[in-house]
Amino acid sequence: MENHADEISIWQKQQGAWESVTWGEYGDFVKDIANALLDAGIQRADKVSIISLTRFEWVVVDLAIMSIGAITVPVYPSNTEEQVHYILDHSQSKFVFAEDQEQLDKMMKIRSGLRDVQQTVVFDKYQLEIIEKVISLDTFREKGSTFRRGNPEMLKKSIDGGNPQDTISFIYTSGTTGHPKAGLINSENVLAVVKHLPDLYGITKNDMSIAYLPLSHIAERDLGHFMKLYSGNVTVFAESLEDMPANLIQSGPTIMFGTPRVFEKYYARISSGIKDATWFQKKIYDWAVKVGKSYAELTDKGKTSTLYLKVKYAIAHFLIFQKIHDIFGGNIRFMISGAAPISPNIIRYFHWVGLDIYEVYGMTETTGVISANRMGRVKIGSVGQIYPDTEVKIAEDGEICSRGPQNILGYYRNEEASNELLIQDEQGAVWLHTGDIGHIDDEGYLFITDRKKDIIITAGGKNIAPQNIENLMKTSSFISQTIVYGDRKPYLAMLVTLDEDEIAKFARDRKILYQDLADLSKKQEVVDLLHHEISALNKELASYETIKKFRILEEELDQDKDEITPTLKVKRDVVFAHYQYLIDEMYAGN
Repeated sequence: MENHADEISIWQKQQGAWESVTWGEYGDFVKDIANALLDAGIQRADKVSIISLTRFEWVVVDLAIMSIGAITVPVYPSNTEEQVHYILDHSQSKFVFAEDQEQLDKMMKIRSGLRDVQQTVVFDKYQLEIIEKVISLDTFREKGSTFRRGNPEMLKKSIDGGNPQDTISFIYTSGTTGHPKAGLINSENVLAVVKHLPDLYGITKNDMSIAYLPLSHIAERDLGHFMKLYSGNVTVFAESLEDMPANLIQSGPTIMFGTPRVFEKYYARISSGIKDATWFQKKIYDWAVKVGKSYAELTDKGKTSTLYLKVKYAIAHFLIFQKIHDIFGGNIRFMISGAAPISPNIIRYFHWVGLDIYEVYGMTETTGVISANRMGRVKIGSVGQIYPDTEVKIAEDGEICSRGPQNILGYYRNEEASNELLIQDEQGAVWLHTGDIGHIDDEGYLFITDRKKDIIITAGGKNIAPQNIENLMKTSSFISQTIVYGDRKPYLAMLVTLDEDEIAKFARDRKILYQDLADLSKKQEVVDLLHHEISALNKELASYETIKKFRILEEELDQDKDEITPTLKVKRDVVFAHYQYLIDEMYAGN
C-alpha cells in the first residue's frame, strides 16, 4: 500500500456522490482498526465476526483482523437472529462488527446467550448512543489511532509473527443440509487462487471491478477483495445489491463477477425489452443476434471472417450490441460466473453480442476455484480446464475429487465432516471430495452433471440431473426459481416461483386485475403462460427429462423459512417438505 499510496484503490458512494479512496488512505484505516483491536486485547487466533453488507468498511476490518493474526468470521447480514447466534457461538467470536441498527438489534436480542462476545462495533449511526459493550466505528478508530501513536511497532510485530499456514478466516458453507460448517481458510489457500487470476484473465491495476455480492461468500471475497491486493486493480463498491445495476452504469467497470441469477435477470430484462419493441425493432434485433452468432462461431474456430461479415457485425454492434453493453457500464472486458451452474444458452447469447462470461467452478472448501474457463480457452457448457497447481480425478461413482494448495485443511470443531470431506487414498494422497458428479473430456475440460445427492432416478431407471433442467427453465423471463422433483416417479414434475417484475408487467399488459403475487399466481392466464413457456423449453430436452406437470408457488422462496441459503441455493428437502401437498397433487392417480 505504501508503494502506491497516492493511487486510487476504491470508489464508494457517500451522500449521493462517488468518492475515491487512495491506497494510502486505505492502509491508514486498516492500521487504525488493527491497533484498536490490539488495544482491546484481541490476540492471535481470536475470532472476530463481521455482520454487514458489502462495503469499504468490511474489507478494512477484514484486513485489520488478519494483520494481527486474528481470524475473520463473516456472517451474512440476511441471516436470522437464530442463524447469527449459531455462527457467533460456534465460532467462539470475541468481537463483532455490525453494519447498522438492524444488525445491532439482532445482537441486542441474542447477546445474553453469547458468552464469548466482549464488544460490538457499529459502522453506521445507531439510535441508542450509550449501550454497554457497544461502540461506534469512528470512536473505535480514534482509539486505534491513539494506540498506534503510542505503540508504533506493535502492529508490525504482529504481521511479522504470522505464518502462511495460519488460519485467517472461517468461511461458513451455505448449509443446504443442516447447520453451516466453518471451513478453515489460510493465507496459502488464498494466494493459490488469486496469484493466477492476473495471468488467466489479463488483469492489471488499470482494471476496475465492482463488488456487490456478499463478502461472506468466498467468490466475492476472492474477486472483490483479495484479488486487488495482488493485482492492484481498482474496486467500486455498489451501494447495495438493489442499486448495483444503476451503479454499474455509473461506474463502468471492466470486470464483473456474478452468480447465475444475476445474469439470468439481465437476460430476462433484455428479453422483456424485446417483447415490447416494435415489429421493425424486433426484426433488426433478430438480424443482429443472427450476425453475432455467425461471427462468434467463425472466430471461435480460429477462422478469419469475411469483410462482408465484419461490416455486418460492426453495424449490429452499433445498432444493438452497444446498447446491451451500456447496460453493463459500457467498458466490460469480461465477466465471471460462479457459485452455481449457469445455463449454457445464457453464456452463448452474451458471447454472440460481444460480452464474454467465463464460468468458474469451485466451492468454499477449495477457496472458490477448482477449474475455470479463461481467455482463449473456453468451452461453453463446461466449467473450464483444471486450475494451475491443481489435480482432479473422477471417482468410480463419478464424484469429482480435487487436490491442490487451495484446499482447506478441514472444518472448525467438526472432525466428522472434515473426515468425510478429505479422504486419503491408497497412495497416501489426500483428496477433497466435492459431492459433485462430472467428467473430464479429451481436451481437459471439466463438465458438471449435478450434485451427487440431487441426482434423480426415475421409476423407469433413468438417471437425471435436475440442475440442468432447472437452469434451462429459468431462461424464461417469467420464472425466478425452479425445483424439479421425480425420484422413483414415472415422470418429472416441477415447483415454480414467478419473477415478480416480469409477471406484474404481463398482468398490466393483459389488464389482469389482482391483489398480490399470491393472487396473480392463481390466475388462469398466468398458468397458461407458464404452460406455454415450459412446453417450449421442453423441446430442448430428451423425452424422459421433460416436465410433465408443474405448480406455481404463491411466493418466492424465503430464507426466513429456511428454504434458501444466503447465497440463494435452494434447500430442496425443506422446499419439498413445505410443499408436499402440491407434489402429491401432481402425482395423484399415478
